[in-house]
Amino acid sequence: MGTLPDGIYRMSLDEQQRLTIMDEGSVVLLPAQDEGQEFEVRCSSGDDYSITMPTRIWPARYLCYDAAGAPPHKGDRVRLRVSEFPPCQWKITQGSRQGNFTIVVSGVDLTMGIAPVKVYPPWLELTSTADEGRGWNFEFVREP
Repeated sequence: MGTLPDGIYRMSLDEQQRLTIMDEGSVVLLPAQDEGQEFEVRCSSGDDYSITMPTRIWPARYLCYDAAGAPPHKGDRVRLRVSEFPPCQWKITQGSRQGNFTIVVSGVDLTMGIAPVKVYPPWLELTSTADEGRGWNFEFVREP
C-alpha cells in the first residue's frame, strides 16, 4: 500500500489554493473559498498513483503533463488527459511538514508545482525541485 489510501480527495497547496480543472483541461490553483473539485487517487504499486476525475465516464480523465507518451521535461504543463489507461504515474511521498505531500513524476525527478509565470489563475507545471516550504494536502472525501 502507498502513502495515501485509495479514495476521493480534494487537493490543495498549503490548504490555501485548491487544485481545479478549467474548461480546456488546464490545471490551475484557485483560492480555497468553497469545497473544491474532487479527484480520485489510486495506488497502482508502491508509491505510484494515478489521479483522475471521479466519474465513471470512459475513457477516463487523468491528471497528466504535456509530454504524455514522451519523456517529461521541466516546464511541461500539468493537464487533464483523456485516455483508456493511466498515461502518467505520480509518486506521492510525505512532504517536509506533517500532513503535506510531494507529487513527483514516477521515475523522474520532476515535481508538480506552480509555473513561474505571473498569470491568474496560476497554472501547474513540472518543476525541478519541490518548494520545501510548501506541500500538497489531500482532504479525504469518501471511498472510491
